[in-house]
Amino acid sequence: MIQKSKSNSRLQTILSMVILSILLIIGAGIWITQSQFNPAVLQKGAFLPEPNKSKPSSQLSSNPHFLPLPEGIKPLTEAEVFDAGNLSDKIDGKAELYLSAGFNRLVSQRFKDDGKGDMWMEAFVYDMGNSQNAFSVFSTQRREGSETLDLAENAYRTPNAVFLTRGRYYVEIIASKVFGPGRQPAKLMAETFVKNTPSEKAALNESASFPEEGLVKNSIALIASNAFGFEGFDKIYTAQYEFKDHSLMAYLSRRVSSSKAKEMAEAYAKFLLAFGGKEIEGNLDIKDARLIEVLDTYEMFFWKGPYLAGVRDAATADQAKMLAKRLYDRLKE
Repeated sequence: MIQKSKSNSRLQTILSMVILSILLIIGAGIWITQSQFNPAVLQKGAFLPEPNKSKPSSQLSSNPHFLPLPEGIKPLTEAEVFDAGNLSDKIDGKAELYLSAGFNRLVSQRFKDDGKGDMWMEAFVYDMGNSQNAFSVFSTQRREGSETLDLAENAYRTPNAVFLTRGRYYVEIIASKVFGPGRQPAKLMAETFVKNTPSEKAALNESASFPEEGLVKNSIALIASNAFGFEGFDKIYTAQYEFKDHSLMAYLSRRVSSSKAKEMAEAYAKFLLAFGGKEIEGNLDIKDARLIEVLDTYEMFFWKGPYLAGVRDAATADQAKMLAKRLYDRLKE
């Protein structure tokens, strides 16, 4: 009996060690997975993980968009290329935003500035097919508290990054730390990118069609698809307005013809009414306009020529009518 008891004890010890080893391996795998950087979900106060420094920078080639590199900046990793099939491997959680906006390819690479100690940067160059698609992903992800930069069609910076569009490209250059005063390596790289990348003929952009009174600065954005939860509502430009301490939105989209604009407006009205909207009858001062109350807010929209346009999130019917009329008059111009 004693011999058998000792044998069982040894077996239990061996099993315990095996189980403990498996748990350690699983834990290590989870830690490695969680340490992978996702640039699309970078938030204030969160920066990039340390890169693999096993390969000397002198042996690395650079993305040609950044050549010649600004003085003191060297490649830290090889460039990586991602297409629609594996984009989620790099930016899991945000890939659909890019794919729905016409994404073609992403080239990403990490760089180091010798003058900034252990700080380094990662550059993300998204080929979005055309300038309209590039503006869509740029505008829908604009960071709060950013500073506009006058170096490309659309550009701004935050304490640790620069974001811009150039023709069909959307570019992010994100550093592992806040830059601080003095030399701004991400801005230097952005300037090199702009210099090396010819500006292309811009795709049709309705940004200038919004009335200026009450318009919130830098609020114009482009929703690539399924705007406001309505399937098929694509390429919708939006802009925020402030009136009497209340925020509301204007939107517009150029369709292929006036008949298509009318068709889309009628389909959108059915969508709102099906989800509990209540139509408000009366003189709206705009031909073919609809005014619908939805969840204690008011939405007014209309079609004029090839344009579908409207106002949403208004606090009162009069507020919706006022901004809709300004938008209508702007489109007439």
